[in-house]
Amino acid sequence: MYWFGQIASQAGTWMQIVAQGWLVYRLTDSPLMLGLVTVVGLIPVVPVSLLAGVLSDRFSRKKLIITTEIVLMLQALILAALTWFGIVQVWHVIVLSFVLGGAAALEQPARLAFVVDTVGKEDLSNAVALNSSVYNLARIVGPAAAGLLVASIGEAGCFFINGLSYLPVILAMLAIRVPSRQVVKEKLQVMGSLASGFRYTWDARAIRSLLLIVALSSFFTLPYITLMPVFARDVLAAGPEGLGFLMTAVGVGAIGGALVVANVQSGRRGKWLMAGNLLGPAFLLLFCLSQSFALSIVVVALLGASNAIRQTLANSLIQITTSDDYHGRVMSLFNLLFNGMSRTGALAVGAVAELTGVPLALGASAVISLVLGAAMFYRMPEVLHLA
Repeated sequence: MYWFGQIASQAGTWMQIVAQGWLVYRLTDSPLMLGLVTVVGLIPVVPVSLLAGVLSDRFSRKKLIITTEIVLMLQALILAALTWFGIVQVWHVIVLSFVLGGAAALEQPARLAFVVDTVGKEDLSNAVALNSSVYNLARIVGPAAAGLLVASIGEAGCFFINGLSYLPVILAMLAIRVPSRQVVKEKLQVMGSLASGFRYTWDARAIRSLLLIVALSSFFTLPYITLMPVFARDVLAAGPEGLGFLMTAVGVGAIGGALVVANVQSGRRGKWLMAGNLLGPAFLLLFCLSQSFALSIVVVALLGASNAIRQTLANSLIQITTSDDYHGRVMSLFNLLFNGMSRTGALAVGAVAELTGVPLALGASAVISLVLGAAMFYRMPEVLHLA
């Protein structure tokens, strides 16, 4: 029931991502504004993510997830109403993006650690791969539906459906009985807990290297998701339907990458992670050079597969390597770097794109990522040898 709820919720989320990007670009014609709306959601992520890790380690993860799902549902319904009545403005989207960023930052570390509570470490790698498959299956359904809905009834329908999609998750969480876990009982000291988590992460070389890979790859390769409306409308002349199909292709590739991860033999996960870290920017560069919609569909599918391999393996290897007492804090840092750096990168690439155009700006970012990936391949043997 939980996984079906996740599929519905994640599909709705991807519908909103596609529709919101199209809405912002329709209102502003600015790649910089696409990046700005995205990065505004980062502002609450930094403090909330760090606090969320502490809360996730010390309080009920189930209650945290339910509370944040309700907040996420409300922000989607408000955006739907504003858009439906034709009064939406960019500042509305910016404010709701701020709310979305804060609520998601609070929910994600608890959800990631919740997987450990329910399946245990022995099945964690497969559970993470399954979670990634659910996420990417939603990326197939959500964007395709969003493209068709935006073209037929407008963006508001996508936002409304997303709001309703949180209900299955809330109901599933209420029904799930979680095995009891030992929770630290001493008085909550936020700064001390954060400092302890940072020290643990810094001292664990493999975890530190994995988080660096996540941070750099997110900054230089993931902004293409935010800037996809520009490619769909201006580069490939494919319209909102084309945007939906491009985003769906990313999801198809990503679910393929997640299935590859589920079958990677023990002892080779680090090598596969590094391979994904090199292939991702290579396919991104090819996408930036493409003028063909058909070729772009194929390339973004391969790009989605490469990124899924890297991120899924980084996620599972970090969780396997991390001590139980630090799971929430380390995963909150993972979430902060993954989401924070991708949004910051989108703003940076969007700003450069105002002067150079999106294909050139994003292509340069891909080249930088490729160089960094090659350097990390040779300078991080501890990652290559991870199981």
